[in-house]
Amino acid sequence: MTPHEYLETNQERLVQALQQMVGIATVNPPGNYYLDMVELLERQCGQLGMVTKVHRVPDRLVGEVTGTTDYPRYNLIARWDVGAAQTVHFNAHYDVVPVMGKWKFDDPFRPELSNGAIYGRGSGDMKGAIAALLTAIEALQRGKCTPAFNIECSFTADEETGGELGAGYVVRQGLVDADYAVVCEGASGLNVGYGHNGVLWLEVEIQGKPAHAASPHLGANAFEAMAHLVQGLQDFKGKLAAPARCYRDHTGQERNPTINIGGVFGGGEGDKINTVPARAIFSIDRRIVPNETLKQAEKELRQVLTRLAKSQIKVKFNVQAPLRIEPCVVDPQIPLPQAFAQAVQTVRRHPVSFRATTGFTDLHYFVEEGRMPGVGYGPKGEQGHGIDERVKVRDLVQTARIYAEFMLRGIQEV
Repeated sequence: MTPHEYLETNQERLVQALQQMVGIATVNPPGNYYLDMVELLERQCGQLGMVTKVHRVPDRLVGEVTGTTDYPRYNLIARWDVGAAQTVHFNAHYDVVPVMGKWKFDDPFRPELSNGAIYGRGSGDMKGAIAALLTAIEALQRGKCTPAFNIECSFTADEETGGELGAGYVVRQGLVDADYAVVCEGASGLNVGYGHNGVLWLEVEIQGKPAHAASPHLGANAFEAMAHLVQGLQDFKGKLAAPARCYRDHTGQERNPTINIGGVFGGGEGDKINTVPARAIFSIDRRIVPNETLKQAEKELRQVLTRLAKSQIKVKFNVQAPLRIEPCVVDPQIPLPQAFAQAVQTVRRHPVSFRATTGFTDLHYFVEEGRMPGVGYGPKGEQGHGIDERVKVRDLVQTARIYAEFMLRGIQEV
């Protein structure tokens, strides 16, 4: 039986593997059940004959990044060494975002199969990719096929909060020993990912002075100062849409940098309807297109905030940057993207395009810091980060077949 035949006739194994993973509620923040998930993946990799090692991130570093050591971070490295000259590293994160709202099936961590799709938090982003990857490896082994390269995998923490303790940790600690990287998300279907936008998160805190609402002149209103800054940022938002800021990707599609204000906002503990608010906070999400740099984008935005704040002399401002990620792109004409595109086209039987996603993934750790060519590809989930997140079983199977095809074909260097 060929790997493709195995994957087509054993879809229930892939479904069961994903359901088992979704059943572990690895919600981040704060970082629940990480060890349970890593131990499950370690057992599954061990059953495939892979050499595995769990790496616990030092508590000191966890505390520095998250502010607490109550939720340890774990990353798993698994390797199938076939004695090949090349090694490809496959990465996937196992953490998921928190749950909100009422779901079609009441518990998003009790995955249900309905109308050809698996419902559950993390089914699409991105435990489906883990299930597809491990099932593809299983298919090669059941078909007694040797991959064209050594296979190294990392299953990592914290991508949903920037990945510093996950993919960032395994790359910076030298735990990745490979020539190429495939991050199992960032594109799907007939698209192969060759990069992503960068991102800058800022948290702006305004400190005013409390007073009784009957004598507001005795206080300094932090909320009003925040409203002034937010209103002033609307002009800056318009400037980001200027044609000169546009980035044109490999397909000719154009995009501009964006800014989202107030994803998180709030006041202080002492807020009351008849008090002058003494504290206000709001967040800024600045997406950085690949023809920009993170350094310049942050400098520009901080300058705008400083200028706007100068007129608010009665309050103080503090700006923190909890997340900085550089934009990342690779040349889609080099051997790795071309080889992966050929595998996609073989399985899906249609021409393939390349895209750089407007979001961000962990790809930059491997490309920018690990100095290796990388691509992104995984199943196409639906309602990611939303209510009724799901992934179609057919797409999981097709993705597993693409991984298997790529493993069999290998990468031909020019």
